[in-house]
Amino acid sequence: MRRLILGVVVACVVAASAASVAPAKNGNGVMCVLHARLTATSETTGSTSTAKGHTQIKVRANGTIEFKTHILNKNGETFVAGHIHLAPVGVAGPIVVPLFVSPTPATSARHIRQSGMATPNAGTTGAALCTNPSAYYVNYHTTAFTGGAIRGQLH
Repeated sequence: MRRLILGVVVACVVAASAASVAPAKNGNGVMCVLHARLTATSETTGSTSTAKGHTQIKVRANGTIEFKTHILNKNGETFVAGHIHLAPVGVAGPIVVPLFVSPTPATSARHIRQSGMATPNAGTTGAALCTNPSAYYVNYHTTAFTGGAIRGQLH
């Protein structure tokens, strides 16, 4: 009886493992979902922005990157750009995935909500974001803090 129970348990574990790593048939399955809490205190630019926000990054199995950002902009700062950068906490790094860029117009809305598909720069992949998310951060830029107003490390 113990062997039968053990056999059933092993079979269930193997089946669950196989199901969890199976790729989606249409390539739209999710590889990973990452988050970043955006604040001025995380920025390396000396920003005193009062805005706060959150970005969700969803990397699809086919390599596409979707993003959703919500920023509470209580003082009406003018936001002009947003990106994913490659660098650890406390260090500025190069842009690897543009999120909010021209021709998207600048905004001073109190509640900024943005979403869309993003294309990584050459040399960066969605898989790299999933493999080591803490090596990347999201930041948004304003007219007052062109180097970055709010920032958050991906996790």
